[in-house]
Amino acid sequence: MHHPPDTLHARKRRKARATIVSAAFQLFAEHGFDNVTVTAIAERAEVGRTTFFRYFGDKQQVLFADDTAEVDRICAHVREKAPRPLGGNVRACVDAIREAQEATRSQPSLSPAHSAILARLLRESTELRSRYLLTRHQRSAHLASALTEAGAQEPVAVLAAHLAMACELSAMRLSQSPEVYPERLDEAHRILEGLNT
Repeated sequence: MHHPPDTLHARKRRKARATIVSAAFQLFAEHGFDNVTVTAIAERAEVGRTTFFRYFGDKQQVLFADDTAEVDRICAHVREKAPRPLGGNVRACVDAIREAQEATRSQPSLSPAHSAILARLLRESTELRSRYLLTRHQRSAHLASALTEAGAQEPVAVLAAHLAMACELSAMRLSQSPEVYPERLDEAHRILEGLNT
């Protein structure tokens, strides 16, 4: 596959975006989510508010900045590698999502340090939990579409995507730190497998 050259402009944009994300997470760690303003993030990142809004719609979006890229990688893996035909097999659909998550885990959307901050903020803020759940539902919709494209029946694809989401949410709820999240996710999937034994 041919990739366009990595231009100086593209590198500068990536660097500016990463600087904003890093500044925001530092401030959230220090002051909590609710006490940090966009202006404060822009100042810490040494950019103007206009530059902040060029990359993010609001401060919540910074926390979930790379979620879309991660979902895209998982969906691409499902479309390309899921066993055919998935048909009406819920277990095979959930396994296809799980396998895609494993395959793309080497490129996590957040660093472990940022994951720890996000987990703490989600425990502290109801507003943030609502936004997070919205991102999870959007993620499920994308995963269901990818499964359908891979030959799964739509009702089965939708259910499997939501089961995978339930496993993620359970793992996050039961994890005291980001390091144990993968272990908790495995545990959730094992419990799910036990339903049909």
